[in-house]
Amino acid sequence: MAILKLLSEEVFDYSAEQMTQAKAKNLKSQMCGEFSSIYSLCTEILQKAVQPTLVLATLETLLRFLSWIPLGYIFEMDLITNLCTRFLQPPVTRNVTIKCLTEIGGLKCDNEYQEQLVNMFSMTITGLREIVGDLGNVQEEWDEYDDDQQEFIQNVAMFLTGFLGSHLRLVETSASREVVIQAHQFLLRISGVDEREMFKVCLEYWNILVRGLYEDGRASSFNAPGGLLSLGPGNASSGTMSADLRRQMYSGVLTGVRYVMISRMARPEEVLIVENDEGEIVREFIKETDTITLYKAQRECLIYLTHLDPKDMESIMVEKLNRQMDGSEWSWGNLNKLCWAIGSISGSMSEDQERRVLVTIIKDLL
Repeated sequence: MAILKLLSEEVFDYSAEQMTQAKAKNLKSQMCGEFSSIYSLCTEILQKAVQPTLVLATLETLLRFLSWIPLGYIFEMDLITNLCTRFLQPPVTRNVTIKCLTEIGGLKCDNEYQEQLVNMFSMTITGLREIVGDLGNVQEEWDEYDDDQQEFIQNVAMFLTGFLGSHLRLVETSASREVVIQAHQFLLRISGVDEREMFKVCLEYWNILVRGLYEDGRASSFNAPGGLLSLGPGNASSGTMSADLRRQMYSGVLTGVRYVMISRMARPEEVLIVENDEGEIVREFIKETDTITLYKAQRECLIYLTHLDPKDMESIMVEKLNRQMDGSEWSWGNLNKLCWAIGSISGSMSEDQERRVLVTIIKDLL
């Protein structure tokens, strides 16, 4: 298994730097041609082996194969079912299994395999629910997790963001609503964990979701007055949900995202007013590139979230401010993050609403 894994990496992952294109192409076609016997060996081991290290080595080898093997081996055999039902649960194999499922979810597939993709997604979410429950305490317990548990949660985040980022419209129309919402709830809980790199991965997906919902709403209002494209509950020809139904479906999730974005708001670019060598008063920007990039991504997300439901955003910000006032969430850090979040959405509410919110906030701050 180790030799096969190394061979796959040599031919498919590192061949660009090591060998000529003709040689690489020849080796790739040869490996694809002989893959049926390799697949038979892997399948036999996974069905019969009882030694955990052998099963693990086989799954790791399979992970290297998934990016290049013919799709029929993945979607027309029982590989996905085995991964979801037999190897996702045991602690020793769950990390490599979720990586395999992430790799499969990222493959460019023909329409004929859409049903299998949806089934894989549903089975994975069901399996995850059995392993981690609803992840309700993940924020508080994160520091108590061992390395394997933390890695598993990070791999779950990669699976969810990768799959939903590529196939969201497909699962919205083909999977059960409960499964889709459960997947987003998992991601919401993971987004609240104090782990910066994992949060960036989640944030990238949240931006995709809220931007899509916002643009859907604009497109539907543009096509609304009796236009040909206005088909009520959804677009029958494309099999997609209408903008209103999508917003309604994700309303609870979006409220959760608003809370997470405010509580994890990054520091904006700081400006100091200083006197330069010529005696002039000038602005001086203090840059911290990674934090500024994170702030801009969060600001974009919050602006879309405000446009999608300004009343909800207002009530959440006022509620967070009240918790500062009554001391239940009081800290300088929390207050700073709330103020940065409020400042980031400037101009995205109506003038009357913005004036009302500003008066409330300044009064409480004073």
